Amino acid sequence: MASQLIFRRFKSTSIMPPQVSSLKEIGRLQSAHPQAHPQLFSAMKNFYAAVPKGPAPKTTATTLRDRYYETYIKKDSFVPVLHFLGVMVPLSYYLAYFKGGHYHPSTEFH
Repeated sequence: MASQLIFRRFKSTSIMPPQVSSLKEIGRLQSAHPQAHPQLFSAMKNFYAAVPKGPAPKTTATTLRDRYYETYIKKDSFVPVLHFLGVMVPLSYYLAYFKGGHYHPSTEFH
């Protein structure tokens, strides 16, 4: 039952643009010849002419976050883990030692 439902769903999907695959537009298409509905077929032609062809253009990373992502994260590098530890270890030491409540510059430790 589930496989029939999945097959029926994929069978009903369409790659045609929405303005052509709507029931109202399909009802207008009584002829298989493009000359019968020039405005509809010209709209479809303009739609497919605007679709980009070929591979996506390469973009260059401009921000620091994008450059970091392309350099380390996109390549599945272990370096971001080391960067995280290199920031968090001194920061946690600072927070625990100076902001933990036991240190005061004018009194001794107890």
